[in-house]
Amino acid sequence: MFNWFKTFNVTILDEKWTIVKDNVKIKFIPRTHELIFLEDDNKYYKVINVIYNIKNGQDAYIVIEQYTDDVGLIEKKIN
Repeated sequence: MFNWFKTFNVTILDEKWTIVKDNVKIKFIPRTHELIFLEDDNKYYKVINVIYNIKNGQDAYIVIEQYTDDVGLIEKKIN
């Protein structure tokens, strides 16, 4: 059975493996090639890889890169 109230503590890394955000609580771990939005930077990031460490509990590391909107998928806000 799926627990709707369970959260995961993840660490977000950039493509050079430096920590972008630590101890981020999320309900769903994103899959590879999905986009995530970080409110601190107000930017979208593409998930490159998800790494699990099951030796010390269940830690997850999400490797991201900045998303460039070449195709125009993200609508620009008009003020």
